[in-house]
Amino acid sequence: MSQRPRISVKNNPPSWPLGERGLEKLRLELSAQDALAPLLAMALLIGFCAGAVTIGFRYLSEWPAEWFLTTPGHFESLPPHWCFALPLIGAVALAGMYYLIESNRRYVGVVHVLDRLHNHQGQMPGINALLQFFAGAVALLSGQSVGREGPAVHLGAASGSWVAGRLKLPNNSVRSLLGCGVAAAIAASFNTPLAGVVFAMEVVMMEYSVAGFLPVILAAVAGSAVTQITFGSQPAFNVPAIQLGSLAELPLLFLCALSIGLLAGLFIRAQRRLAPLQRKSPLLRFLAAGLVTGTLAIWVPEILGTGYDTLEMAMLGKLGLGALTAIVAAKLVATALASGLGIPGGVIGPSLFLGACMGGIAGGLTNLFLGDATASPGFYAMVGMAAMMAALLNAPLAALLAILELTYNPNVLFPGMMMIVVACVVSRHLLGTEGIFQETLRALGKSGTPSWRQQMLSRVGVASVMDRHFAVTPREIVEEDAVRLIERHPQWIVIDLPGEPAQLLRAADLASFMQRLAEAREQGREQKTAGEKPPVDLLKLPGERLQLAPLNWRATLLEAQQHLESSGADALYVDRGRGGTLDRNVAGIILAQHIDNFYRK
Repeated sequence: MSQRPRISVKNNPPSWPLGERGLEKLRLELSAQDALAPLLAMALLIGFCAGAVTIGFRYLSEWPAEWFLTTPGHFESLPPHWCFALPLIGAVALAGMYYLIESNRRYVGVVHVLDRLHNHQGQMPGINALLQFFAGAVALLSGQSVGREGPAVHLGAASGSWVAGRLKLPNNSVRSLLGCGVAAAIAASFNTPLAGVVFAMEVVMMEYSVAGFLPVILAAVAGSAVTQITFGSQPAFNVPAIQLGSLAELPLLFLCALSIGLLAGLFIRAQRRLAPLQRKSPLLRFLAAGLVTGTLAIWVPEILGTGYDTLEMAMLGKLGLGALTAIVAAKLVATALASGLGIPGGVIGPSLFLGACMGGIAGGLTNLFLGDATASPGFYAMVGMAAMMAALLNAPLAALLAILELTYNPNVLFPGMMMIVVACVVSRHLLGTEGIFQETLRALGKSGTPSWRQQMLSRVGVASVMDRHFAVTPREIVEEDAVRLIERHPQWIVIDLPGEPAQLLRAADLASFMQRLAEAREQGREQKTAGEKPPVDLLKLPGERLQLAPLNWRATLLEAQQHLESSGADALYVDRGRGGTLDRNVAGIILAQHIDNFYRK
């Protein structure tokens, strides 16, 4: 007699090698939408990792500057010829670094994070993060008109993605842990944990839920703790708690917000026009940005680098109208070129810089025409920061909380809220722009904001909803094995066809066939023979058979839906990807109805 084919029936979670059973439990828990407890533990780990990486980046971008600057970031102390030459030298150095790396590995910054999150399941390539770490430091040291928060966001997101990748966690949890890394990085950059949380949820993850918030909050606390241990707990800017003079100034603040909204909209439009040039030669792009920045810096050196010293002077009201006007014009041109042409820095810092200077101009004009009874230019600078950041990033709540944590001045909240609304409405509806990150994604030909349905499906891993009641069998089985299989009550039968795609059969169809066969024999309609009974061919049974395609067990329900559409298969089997026979690899079955049933709940 021939050897019977092996039948594997699965009614429970698949077993893994003994050394990974603890991780298996963690992975299965994290594949669910409400896996709060394990996410909190992972968020704490990622918060410390992202905070440490952000601190390391800050040291690398500031410590070498002590060799040629009297104070870190104070480029105004340089002679004019060095103000011109330094950005050019940095541009050449950056181009050299970029030429050492393949063109598809050169994407960095917040836009890259959003692209990887929405289009690549949050998988952040390590080489891009390394480029961001060192190229971002070179850009800041050479005085390019960019901020350090963009690189910090990238490095924080890469920290979360790296930890999730090392532990082989499901993709839906990678998304959450990436957000934790972003929040921790923002918190560590400016010691602003609350703004870090809201930025991660409002700009990156684009969702508000308790299960999403709590891990991000914990990660931001951990990132901020690392910063406070390293640099102390003082706010980023030491400014007095000044306040609005009277409600009569609200119309003036309205006009200030109107001008800030227009400026933000023009900035975003410039970015939209320049972003496609990022596909061109790095040397030409970076030299153009460096040349313009260096030329402007001969007369306005305040535009070099992050400019946080100038920003603080604006909030203290120590800059005159002429200086502020020149700084705004030069900074706008230099930052738009640097950001649009792909200099590896951020725009969050420059948005605060421009907002503070625009507010300072409005405050100076108010004092000039209405006298000293009105609020100081420093107060206008503070609320101007909030308005510009909100309009440029399309992140009103994050901007408001960032200013509160940066200044420790609650007096900015009431007028800041009004200015944020006006600036965002002008930028979005009058000039027809969205946030700068979304506009840049579109300009680069990448998809932007996902739909609410895509957001919902991407939060859940297939391992949490797959059907585990199945059996894996070859095409032909003897009747005795078929009877024993039915007695175990599987829901589905996976037909293993070597060299061909597997097929799926309802176990009820096999049970019906065996019942009819038994009844026919009892009634004498089926010839009884003393010899061996012929095997049952599962492909010839009456009933519907579904074409199967493999799906990695780390996938989300969104990936499952997309794979069903792209492969043309009728159903998917969740593959653990460990090699060997099919029955050892299959962890569960996913049908389109599983996906539909989930989002219709």
